[in-house]
Amino acid sequence: MEANGPKIKFAIYMSSGVNFCLFVIQMYAAITMGSLSLFATAADAFMDLVSSCVMLGRTRIETIGIILFCALMTTVAVQLLIESGRALGAGAKHSEPLQIVPLVCVGVAIFSKFCMMVYCLFLRRYPACRVFFIDHRNDIVVNLFGLIMSIVGTRLVWWLDPFGAICIGLLIMFSWLLVGKGAPKEFISKVLYMTLTHDSQILKVDTCRAYHAGEKYYVELDIIMDENAPLKLTHDVSQTLQRKIEGLEDVERAFVHVDYDEDHDPHEEHKRVTPARKAKRSLKERMEDAKEMMATVIPGLGKND
Repeated sequence: MEANGPKIKFAIYMSSGVNFCLFVIQMYAAITMGSLSLFATAADAFMDLVSSCVMLGRTRIETIGIILFCALMTTVAVQLLIESGRALGAGAKHSEPLQIVPLVCVGVAIFSKFCMMVYCLFLRRYPACRVFFIDHRNDIVVNLFGLIMSIVGTRLVWWLDPFGAICIGLLIMFSWLLVGKGAPKEFISKVLYMTLTHDSQILKVDTCRAYHAGEKYYVELDIIMDENAPLKLTHDVSQTLQRKIEGLEDVERAFVHVDYDEDHDPHEEHKRVTPARKAKRSLKERMEDAKEMMATVIPGLGKND
C-alpha cells in the first residue's frame, strides 16, 4: 500500500480532474448545440463531482450522503424526463448545422476517461481506484451513448436526441435501486462457514443478515448455544466471533446475538418499526368504551342502566 501510495493519489486526483473537465466540456457542448442528451450526460458528470467531495472520509455518515444524492439525482432525472417529454411533444425543430468543435471536445474528454480507466484497472485492488475504475467505465458508456444520440438526433432523426436524454434520466433513477442492497449469497455462505467453524459451543446459526450501509456490510447474526452454558463462555464466544467477522475487509460492523433455542420469532426481539395493528372492535364495544369515558367526566352517568 505504501509503495503504491503516489500512484493511488495520482489516480484519485487525476480522476477528479478529468471528471471536472468532462463536466465543463459537456455543459459547453450541451449549451452550444442545445442537445438534451448532452445535458443529461452533463448532469451525470456533475453528480460524480458532488459525490466525490461531500462527506469524504466519514464512513459512518455515508448513508446520509447516499440519501441526499439519491434525492438530488432523482430530482435531476425527473427534470430531464419532463424537458425531454416537452421536446417530443413540440415536434421537429429547424435543422441546425452540426458543430464540430464541441463534439471534438467531448471526444477528447471521453478518451481521457478511457486512459484513466486503464490506469485505475491496474490498481483496482485498492478500494478508491476500484471505485474510479467503475465510474470511468460507466461514464464512457453513458457519454458515448449521449454523444451518438446527439449527433444522430441533429442530423438524421430529430426525436432520438430527447429519447436519449430520457434513457439516461431513467438510468440515473434506476441506478439508485441498488442502495441498501443485501450481500450476495457467496458472502453469506462465507460468514456462515466462519460462524459454524468458530467454536464447537455454537450449536446452530438461527439467522444471518448482511446488507450495505455505505461501501461495506453490516452483519447481524443470531447463534444458538447450550442453555446451561455459563455467561462468561457465551460472552467470550460471541465477542471473539464478532471481532473475527469485523476483521473481514468488506465488513463495517458485526452484531452477534446469542440464544438458547430457535423456537421463537427473531422479529419479536426488536421494537416494531410500525405499531402492531389492533383487532377491529364491534360497535357495541365502542359504545361501552364511550359510556365509560363519559362516566368519568359526568358522575352518575350509566348507574341506572
